[in-house]
Amino acid sequence: MNDLNITHSVTSYECGADHLLKPASFMHFCQEAAETHASGNNLGYEWSISNGMIWVEVQGDFEFVRRPSWKETVRLRSNTGKASALQARRFVEMSDLEGNIIARADLMWVLIDVNSRRPIPLKRAMAQMPDECPAIISTPIEVAKEFSACETVEMVAPRRDVDFNGHINNGSYLIWALETLPEALQPGAAPRRFRINFKRETFAGAPISIEHRVAGMQTQHSIMSEGELRAEIVIDWQAE
Repeated sequence: MNDLNITHSVTSYECGADHLLKPASFMHFCQEAAETHASGNNLGYEWSISNGMIWVEVQGDFEFVRRPSWKETVRLRSNTGKASALQARRFVEMSDLEGNIIARADLMWVLIDVNSRRPIPLKRAMAQMPDECPAIISTPIEVAKEFSACETVEMVAPRRDVDFNGHINNGSYLIWALETLPEALQPGAAPRRFRINFKRETFAGAPISIEHRVAGMQTQHSIMSEGELRAEIVIDWQAE
């Protein structure tokens, strides 16, 4: 399966007040790259939904060397392969026009049945996917064990965050964590790298409880709804 290679000019709405790409925007880039590449290999949304399945992301590791600025043109490279009987790994690299890598992502995806919402073994669904895809983030985040502060924030899952699979979009969990993180707990200027584990789907109108914890230059965020863990996020921050 050939690499996907595309270019993109960073828009104003993908940036924050600092005119730099927002971390969640890179997550959205990765989702679009995944769909574009999968569809080009007859494994995208139209193929999956016609077979009673959808792709869902279950884990993502993201790392920034630097965040591109408004109007900067970037290149995205991506490919995928089997990681286990149930999971497919996808990498996404973002580089500048000089070829310097400025961001990376390692993503784990599964196919689920649209009715039962349970995973489907990849071998039952396809034969075209390569047997392996290398991880491109070599050093995983080391999760802190002790925290100096903790705070919980309540909210309601908004309708604007629902995607075409009918549940809350993956990038919204990071947006929620960053938006509700108390300023006193934010240890740095911006996320340098982060990991998200998606545990269970969330739907619009659901009551949300986000527990924020901080340990040095790391924050951890547990997103709960109706007594169930929906997502866990760990963020390593850049210094001010």
